[in-house]
Amino acid sequence: MRIGIFSDVHGNIEALEVVLQALQYENIDRMICLGDLVGYGPNPNQCVEKVIEEVDHVVAGNHDYAAIDQVSTEYFNEYARKAIDWTHDVLTSASIQILTRLPLISIEEEITYVHATPEEPAEWRYIFSNEDACRSFDAMTTSLCFVGHSHTPVAFVRNEADEISICDPTEVSIEEGKKYIINEGSVGQPRDGDPRACYGVLDTEGKRFNLKRLPYPVDRVQEKMWKEHLPSYLIHRLSVGL
Repeated sequence: MRIGIFSDVHGNIEALEVVLQALQYENIDRMICLGDLVGYGPNPNQCVEKVIEEVDHVVAGNHDYAAIDQVSTEYFNEYARKAIDWTHDVLTSASIQILTRLPLISIEEEITYVHATPEEPAEWRYIFSNEDACRSFDAMTTSLCFVGHSHTPVAFVRNEADEISICDPTEVSIEEGKKYIINEGSVGQPRDGDPRACYGVLDTEGKRFNLKRLPYPVDRVQEKMWKEHLPSYLIHRLSVGL
């Protein structure tokens, strides 16, 4: 089976459409979105509609829940809070109903899908270090876990001796006896210095994961954000992927 996986769309319909179009040529059997369909970007309703229409399974992100008042924005920075307030005001009733139904975590056979972490997913923690990864590995009931949230592609691997290593997720071989936590980055707001949209493909038979990047019309998204008076910081960061 070939599974297309992406996360953190953040209301960026231009980036989303480029990724979905690319996945049509990847011979995908199943498509998964790891949340944050909304927040930051200028097209939240279109992104919700498109993801639900095209994707087989979706889990909730913290911005999805914040936009429908299921998560407090007190820990958001001022730019994220302003964008969420704007998103909250423009969401349609149909989008709200969809976001309300999204689960926090999903487990399918030997794969866990979650926006933040498999342990206490509603706490919205990040996995940046080996210590962070250790807690998640301990909580995993599967050998493979895909996460989003940080907008930064990375793969953590724990071997049979419980040693954790960090590797480039561009191409990851899935080996028996090891556990993997893979972050496939962000579609709509990458933060690793590369502004191109991210997505990944898992080949369960070939036992490998590949991360892919695609350019999209950033200037078109920025123009719409200016028109909606969204924070300039959020607009400028799309150009540099930070």
